[in-house]
Parts: sequence; structure tokens; C-alpha cells
Amino acid sequence: MTASPFIAGLPMYDWPEVADALDDLWTHIADAGRAMGLAMPSRLVRRADLVSLWSDPTMLLGQVCSLNPVRDGLGETEVVGTLVYDAPADLPQPEPGSYYSVIVCRRDDPRRPSGNCDLGSGVATADVERFAGARVAANGTDSQSGYWSLGHFVRDLVADGPIFGDVLFTGAHRDSVNAVADGTADLAAIDVHSWRLAREYERDATEQLAVIGTTAPTPGVVCVVSWELKNHRPALDAALHEAVAGFVGTPAAERLHLSGYRSRRLEEFQIVADQVESAGHHPWHRVPSGV
Repeated sequence: MTASPFIAGLPMYDWPEVADALDDLWTHIADAGRAMGLAMPSRLVRRADLVSLWSDPTMLLGQVCSLNPVRDGLGETEVVGTLVYDAPADLPQPEPGSYYSVIVCRRDDPRRPSGNCDLGSGVATADVERFAGARVAANGTDSQSGYWSLGHFVRDLVADGPIFGDVLFTGAHRDSVNAVADGTADLAAIDVHSWRLAREYERDATEQLAVIGTTAPTPGVVCVVSWELKNHRPALDAALHEAVAGFVGTPAAERLHLSGYRSRRLEEFQIVADQVESAGHHPWHRVPSGV
């Protein structure tokens, strides 16, 4: 097989525990792409610096946060579509290809609302208001699900100033889960699909946590192609449809909680940009002086 001049990565839920299942998915995608005449890479790249993947002009297929196409990555990538992941059965199911974040705290936190809030539905913003001054864990300011979705959630509570204390930037949802569990932070917004993986592979941490709210759904993390290779978008979209259809129902798909694929267009992500703009109108957490 001739080596491909391109690279590919699907990093958003590439936890070590499911890496082999993700590799299996890639085999299906690569085979479908080759059948359509694409020079598909034989394996996924796994880079610690995700920006270096997303900005690489040889990226034939990547996966980015839903914020990326409408902000930092605007003009660098072309939207292809979203893989459809199923939420846990005890939480709301968003429409296929969309996601939301669960807002979590420690179960023994005295500010936690009384009653069983673990279903994550119908929880008032006022319940999160109990955490005024709390330290928040977030993966980064480039994250819709871990940072901006929480700011949008509390947007009506910040007229008189920030509701939360400072933010601990962890770099990953998994690390945010652990930060709340060990008391380094008090609250975090966790992408629901990362939350499902955490419940399976960070059980000691998640058993200490409770869901006290869910943020508004938006289109989920999205598969993209580099701007330089955007002419391959139609073939990639078709390959993803075919590959995922053949992959769903396999043990590997069940481990990834993958149930489908949905084509997307850039304009569908405008809701994410709108939520970020809304959240950015007023500071919603304390910013250390000098930052």
C-alpha cells in the first residue's frame, strides 16, 4: 500500500481505554475512503498538541470542538459531519449529533441541592447559584462544553458581577472530573460523552460526584478536513456515512457508544458562536489580577 501524504486524527474521545476501538473505527473509515479513491492514512495520529493537528494542511480528517469551526479554526478547516454518540440512559438524550454538558459537584458538598438531581433534567439555574464563589474546573477557554457552556448557563446571574470564583484550567474533561472529586475545584461542566466515559473509567472519582444541571444542547464535536483539502469533503462525508453504518452494532462501536453519523454544515454551528458571545457579555468568574 502506498503511504498516504495525509494525516488523520479523532482525538476528542480518544481515551486510552478505548483507543483500540477507535482504531477499529478508523479502519472502517479508511477502507470506505479508499474505495472512493481517497488516499487515506493507514492509522490515526495522536498528538499531545491538538492545535498542531487541526492547523495541519495535510489533515484529511480531524475532529474538533464545536467551537473551533466558528472561532479559532475559522478558515482553517471545513466542516464534514458529526459522529453520533449516545448519552447515558439516565440522562437526557440530545438529538443525534448534538451534545450538552453536565454540571457536577461533589455529592457531599453542602451546597448541593437537596433531593435526587442525578437525572440532570429540569434543574433550575438557581440550584447552581448556590455555588456562588465556587472554584470551577474547566479544560480550557477553547472549549464550548467545558467552559463557555457554563458561562452561558449562568448568564442571567452575573448582572452584579461574577458568580464564581477563579477557574482551574485542567486541559481535559477527565482531569476536571478528578479535580472536583479530590476537592481541588468545586464545580465543572463536563461534556456528556466524556462524562459517560468517566463513569466507566474514572469510577472512583465519578462515584463521588453528582449532576446538578445540564447546559443547552448544541451541535457536537465535529469531523473536519483542512481548508487546503476541502475539495475532498463530499467523498469524506460519503465515506463516513458508509463506514459508520457498517461499524454500528459491533462491540467496538458499543464501547465508543457510537450509534450513527450526521452530515453538517458550518452554519449549523452558529448557535455555538451565539452562546459564546452571550456568555462573554459579562464576566462570570473571577479573573486573577494581571491576567
